[in-house]
Amino acid sequence: MDYAEHVEKLPYVLGKPEGVGILKQQSEFFKVNEQLSFEPSNEGEHEFLLIEKTQLNSEDVVKLLSQYAGLPRRAISFAGMKDKQAVTTQWFSLHLPGKAGPDWTQLEHPGIQVKKATRHNKKLKKGAIKCNQFEITLSKLVVDRASIERRIELIKQAGVPNYFMTQRFGYQGQNLTRAYTFFLNKQTIKNRKMKGFLLSSARSYLFNLVLAQRVKQKNWHTGLVGDAFILDGTRQFFYNEVLSEDIANRLLTHDIHPSGPLYGIGEHPVSASVKQLEEQIFNDNAVLCDGLRAAKVESARRALRVVPSKLKFNWLDEGTLCLSFELASGSYATAVIRELINTAASQLA
Repeated sequence: MDYAEHVEKLPYVLGKPEGVGILKQQSEFFKVNEQLSFEPSNEGEHEFLLIEKTQLNSEDVVKLLSQYAGLPRRAISFAGMKDKQAVTTQWFSLHLPGKAGPDWTQLEHPGIQVKKATRHNKKLKKGAIKCNQFEITLSKLVVDRASIERRIELIKQAGVPNYFMTQRFGYQGQNLTRAYTFFLNKQTIKNRKMKGFLLSSARSYLFNLVLAQRVKQKNWHTGLVGDAFILDGTRQFFYNEVLSEDIANRLLTHDIHPSGPLYGIGEHPVSASVKQLEEQIFNDNAVLCDGLRAAKVESARRALRVVPSKLKFNWLDEGTLCLSFELASGSYATAVIRELINTAASQLA
């Protein structure tokens, strides 16, 4: 199976943008600030560090913290992966029961700056993020300004498809290819970390296929009879047999969103044409579905739509546009950018 161009082939809501430009011409042009879903208590056996990193991924930081603090990898946690080709600020926790942490002011590395150190009584868990704040500068733009500003206004009103983007699938979709090969041959994935990547990529691919069909049908954001709806900013969903006026109003105000499947064992709480569409995707990708069931992955739901909040823009010059917005945890800024401009990630070292 060839998955290399999966994301590139996903349909657009506003039509493929005509303008072109560069995303991530330099690290400072892609900034991310993580906001936790809770406030650390300032006491407890877990040291919480707010770290600004440049040209490092989250696992790179974990390795550096492990070496500096003399701790095993399992003693260090973070809430979500962050881009390498960016300047990102995120939290890490280190389990230090009964002892003080090292002097973080002496941690010297060109890609790391410890912005804050505090304590909490529990370790930092995956997904414990309220939102991610983005400041993205698109450079060397060749675009009609009125067109891109019109697209921004439409995105504010309706949002964008909540696609999983290229980061989820590995370089040229290699994680998908490997998952398919493992599942087809019924091989055991021994490396726990790699297993997580491969299972996630398979589920994400199936979700994208369902969402792509809903985009083509132009009902990805308006809902259908038989849909399960997710509460904005949560993983909680409910099934409703009819599209009532209340449902329609809540969709318009972005309080709820239609959802798509994260495939696994368990019930898929949809019906009618929604169930038919999803089951057709599953049947067409039986190897991936069989592999996910064999791995005992539990089914879940994900919003088909994401609406960036606090979306603002500023033209720095004729060819440079700065965007700022917030997204709920798990959604991709590049899913927003792709509806605005055709971009090419510059080759940063």
